Amino acid sequence: MKKAEPLPVDLMEVCIALESGDAGHRWYLDTENGETILVTGEYNPEEYGNRSVEEVESNPERYRRIPEMDGAHVLEDMRTFAATCADMKLKESLEMALLAPRPERRFRSVMGWLPDTQKQWHAFRQTRIEQRAKAWLHEQGIAA
Repeated sequence: MKKAEPLPVDLMEVCIALESGDAGHRWYLDTENGETILVTGEYNPEEYGNRSVEEVESNPERYRRIPEMDGAHVLEDMRTFAATCADMKLKESLEMALLAPRPERRFRSVMGWLPDTQKQWHAFRQTRIEQRAKAWLHEQGIAA
């Protein structure tokens, strides 16, 4: 396997791109300078060194499309977080919420009553997103 090349990448922007999930937004990573490029209906080439959308989208070797993660990752993270809870009542409540209709909403409802646990959840979730971003970058041959 080819060694990952170092590139100055804004990991938070890659995380945002992975989590965006909006079909009207396309994110790309410039493999020459590490810049993230957001293509929307209001794309302004001047904000990105006068590169046109066509230039970005027609050069996949340089501009790698950052994939959007599907909603299954959120539920997977919720299940994993619930399994790590030491408080058995909380663990059971979260697991029941994840079996109910609209599990994400139910999970957040349970968490809404527990600000400290909610902070733990957000930190856990951010770590998972960062791990996915780093894994994607590594697949692209990039060490952030």
